[in-house]
Amino acid sequence: MRVLIVDDEPAARRRLSIMLEELDVEVVGEAENGVEALELVRDRKPDVLLLDIAMPEVDGFDVARHLDDPKPLIIFQTAFDEYALQAFEHEALDYVVKPVTLDRLGQAIERARVRLGSERPELDSDLLERLYGALAGRAQARRPRLLVREGAARRLIPFAEISRFTTKEGLVRAHAPSREYLTDYTLSELERRTAGSFLRVSRSELVNVDQVEKIRAGGDGSATLTLADGTVVRVTRRRAAEVRRALAS
Repeated sequence: MRVLIVDDEPAARRRLSIMLEELDVEVVGEAENGVEALELVRDRKPDVLLLDIAMPEVDGFDVARHLDDPKPLIIFQTAFDEYALQAFEHEALDYVVKPVTLDRLGQAIERARVRLGSERPELDSDLLERLYGALAGRAQARRPRLLVREGAARRLIPFAEISRFTTKEGLVRAHAPSREYLTDYTLSELERRTAGSFLRVSRSELVNVDQVEKIRAGGDGSATLTLADGTVVRVTRRRAAEVRRALAS
């Protein structure tokens, strides 16, 4: 079994590496952040990812969401309480609670050995969002940057640089000054995560409040927004009143 350790704390990574050595498990690398983790998974192809949830900017849920197929088996590490972690048990996903003990890590590794040879739960976006929601209120504050796709790699771009999010044929794009980026989130997820800094103006578009320079009423109850980059965006009749109130507050 080949394991990759992902944790932003150097002492935690060293401790986990020592325990895995005691358990006769090969450690193929250590990552100190989510972006590095995605690169190492692609390069070293571990069987198992020992993945910390609470990391700055790119947390464990984001790493899990952005993994390419075939995905490694994931053992989440977390400091959250047992009540919150009932969501993981319900989905048959494994986790270890910090500070991780040798016995508990050994149990998780043994379960991973069994699961590697059998059917495992699919880590799709719906499942990850349910887990994220189960830990609402315990998770970190909204982050200033978003992880997006850039070819085969990933990069972080500031939310402040994104003028809007659009969806077409199931693909959500972030529109920045220089180019567009594909994301791995739905518009509904982005709306929740940006918590009011982006407004839903239609079923297929979210707009950055700080990028709005002008709003103009339409004759049919709809409206149009002019953004800082000159883009004109239509607001549907159903959402026009709500958008006006948000922009006036």
